[in-house]
Amino acid sequence: MGIQEFLNHDPVPYLESSEELWVRYNLKLLQGEGAPREFQELSADPRIQSIIDECIRWPDPPIKRHNDAAHPIHKIELLADMGLDKRDQWINAICNLIMENRTEDGYFASKVEIPERWGGKGTWTMEWMQCDAPILLYALQKFGIKNEFTDEAARMMVWNVENNGWRCKNSLPKFRGPGRKDDHCPYGNLITLKALSLGKYRDTEAVQNGIDSHILHWENRSGKKIYMFGIGTTFKRLKYPNVWFDILHVVDVLSMYPYAREYDEFWEMWEIIKGKQQPEGGFVPESIWKAWSEWSFGQKKEPSPWMTMRIAQIADRLG
Repeated sequence: MGIQEFLNHDPVPYLESSEELWVRYNLKLLQGEGAPREFQELSADPRIQSIIDECIRWPDPPIKRHNDAAHPIHKIELLADMGLDKRDQWINAICNLIMENRTEDGYFASKVEIPERWGGKGTWTMEWMQCDAPILLYALQKFGIKNEFTDEAARMMVWNVENNGWRCKNSLPKFRGPGRKDDHCPYGNLITLKALSLGKYRDTEAVQNGIDSHILHWENRSGKKIYMFGIGTTFKRLKYPNVWFDILHVVDVLSMYPYAREYDEFWEMWEIIKGKQQPEGGFVPESIWKAWSEWSFGQKKEPSPWMTMRIAQIADRLG
């Protein structure tokens, strides 16, 4: 089946009309074509180079809140989503910086700043947290890095799973998020599943536990929030980049797993996304991150080629 079989309209003609280099490159890949020239053009694009210039400072600056869409950790993930990889010397340099900053137990660490009222010291420290370490593992693997460091980080994540997936954990002795201790963290759980989708642990019971928690969360969406994460009107709005907990992020991750696609609840979420497609094939962002207001997915007035490409990639997986 082609991607049009899983959408209301064929998005390819709309995508082919886009001038965004990241769209053109990924469309070539989606169509099963090699695209070395397009990759070189993408690497050299001034807007991409501007993002790389920020990310090459890793691990600076400290993370103060995990839904800061302007922080380099999310920009590193965006570069990975767009198809950049270690063939680019600067991407390779970013990978090396990430691998240089590891904790003793094998996690990729971030520079975090936790206020004293949350158990921190009011200054930055190098730590791992369930709501950031998986992003770094995901990005490294997407960039084409798979070695003993990524294997160990993935193994530690599997070792830390609970019967309901991944809870709020970190290397800080006193810090814990605002939810109940025995609840899974919907966001930490989600990005951990994303990271593990690219490695040898993707078919484990640990992963199934994490998927089941998302399915149950959707099934019980009319109930109370888990931590700060509810499933209501805001959750169902199309939003990119995948910085936090929303329907496009959840469906994107779950679509990577055949196990998740066995659930009717997954397809209920997909139908909501599918129903938002415009007749010409594109998807309009319904919520935005202000840090990305100069990009096509940072406005709510017209379809975004890159958001449409991301949804087309999901449809391709479903096929």
